[in-house]
Amino acid sequence: MKVSLPKELYVKQGRSVVLLLHAYAGSPNDVRMLARVLEEKEYSIYSPMFSGHGTLNPLDILNESPSVWEKDVKRWVAFLKEEGFTQAAVFGLSMGGIFALNQLTQESFFIGGGAFCSPIFSKEKNHVVENFKIYAEKVLELAQVEKGSILQEVDEKSPLILQGIQTFASGVGERLGKVSVPIFLAQAGEDEMIDSLTVYDTAKALAQTKVTTCWYPKSTHVITIGKERKELERDVVDFLATLAWEEK
Repeated sequence: MKVSLPKELYVKQGRSVVLLLHAYAGSPNDVRMLARVLEEKEYSIYSPMFSGHGTLNPLDILNESPSVWEKDVKRWVAFLKEEGFTQAAVFGLSMGGIFALNQLTQESFFIGGGAFCSPIFSKEKNHVVENFKIYAEKVLELAQVEKGSILQEVDEKSPLILQGIQTFASGVGERLGKVSVPIFLAQAGEDEMIDSLTVYDTAKALAQTKVTTCWYPKSTHVITIGKERKELERDVVDFLATLAWEEK
């Protein structure tokens, strides 16, 4: 059986560009529907893929690290600048949102952005490790390979990677006071991966700037493809319209 692997998305059609970052164990497919809506609104779109993602071997993700993914984002920002863009917005889902907010603490290229269901502050145990194993099992079934030894390695490495992501997120949380541009935060009420209420801790840490916090009560973690995705898409479009874009 031939499996179609995910690919990055890049559409250049004007001076206003939006960088969309996918989730841990995800791909640009996480944000593809949102990207298409923004494309229809005449935004340029760039949705690249973090190192190790988009393959049929879950160990490819576990063999990378937050430091590698941070370098990915810096490389993507450099690419957009090389393409002639002078300003942008950045959003991310889950882990992608952590890296989006990290950029918003340090990169004047971005005039706004935000995060969807992103665990910047962790009050209690999340369910990322368990869900990564479920993801790994499904991927290995698609790849039609023997799972035993690979899943054993997943069990060993997955908690270490998660700890690295949480440490990186904590550092981002400590720097949120540096953000001076408008921020959009979205949270699913039925989030099965993280504590939904931590979105308010993130908003509180951004008290020095304008924050739009949207709650989607019927949605689960991958909010960009869930029951209320159309509401999310409208809210993101409305938020982008408030940013200080240069005249097209």
